Amino acid sequence: MNPSRTSGFTHALGNWLGTAEVFDGKGRFLGNATDRRHVTEVVGENRVRIELSFVGPLKFAGHYFIEDHKTHRLYQGPANVGYAETLATNLIDANAYWAITGLTQRFFLMIAPDGNSQISLGLMSRGDDLMYVIVGEYHRVGEYHRIPEGQTVAGIPALVNGTHYDLQDDPLAGRDAHYLLRDGKWTGTLHTLDGDLNELPDTSYVEEVERNGIGPRNSYLSVSVRGTAFDDQPRIMKVRSNNWQFWSEPGDLVGSGSMSGGRALSGHFHHLPANLRVWRREVVTHDGTQKAVVHTWYRGGQRVGVQFGILKFET
Repeated sequence: MNPSRTSGFTHALGNWLGTAEVFDGKGRFLGNATDRRHVTEVVGENRVRIELSFVGPLKFAGHYFIEDHKTHRLYQGPANVGYAETLATNLIDANAYWAITGLTQRFFLMIAPDGNSQISLGLMSRGDDLMYVIVGEYHRVGEYHRIPEGQTVAGIPALVNGTHYDLQDDPLAGRDAHYLLRDGKWTGTLHTLDGDLNELPDTSYVEEVERNGIGPRNSYLSVSVRGTAFDDQPRIMKVRSNNWQFWSEPGDLVGSGSMSGGRALSGHFHHLPANLRVWRREVVTHDGTQKAVVHTWYRGGQRVGVQFGILKFET
């Protein structure tokens, strides 16, 4: 069954340490960032207070309040103002404005099943100009304790070593593989909501990628999708990619997307026989084994539903 949204988003009180990768609007790597957040309850009110410090290619610090209305949340400033829909107890989809940076944010945050890690994708714009893409992984951290020699803190991912100078022209941002374009299959259960965010039955989702060759400038791929709740037929999309973007050839499934570091995607795709468009936002974890996806479906400008969940990669 779908995780109920009527119980509200899990506030996840405590201390969180984020290891964000920051890209420019064209997907070029700008550098890593440290994102620290401290979440506390406001006594006697249905609110939490977020203290944050984000230090990287862009930097900001401050606090803001979140008021929980179960089906939605209000960001009440001063650092961050806006509105977030609660899609599930482990997922919010937000539109906000960071007054301390002058940036508008489209953002999703998904809590992993273990409850101690989070995955996020922030698209930061000024007007209609996409300026930053922030790909975040957050982990709940406790008090300081010693780690035996040769061991690492459980759950804290290893970063890709490198500098902006070396990696800004690498579409993989230093990785050995392009997580979004490699041969293989993504599978899992997606939770489904209708246009009014009422729960619908879950679906078994499969996405397969097959590389068909490399031309003088671009790669050629075949991407097949089945298991969506809003188009009951399997679809195949013929794709060309320069590793920063990909775009389809004519067919029943068409569209284009932009990618950051070979692990984050945002793009719009048209399922022409169903007369529907889907806005796909996806983030692959540091180790390349899982992908958090939020797919929002539209007919014209009207939302008809949302699918979301975590998929696993298979070769």
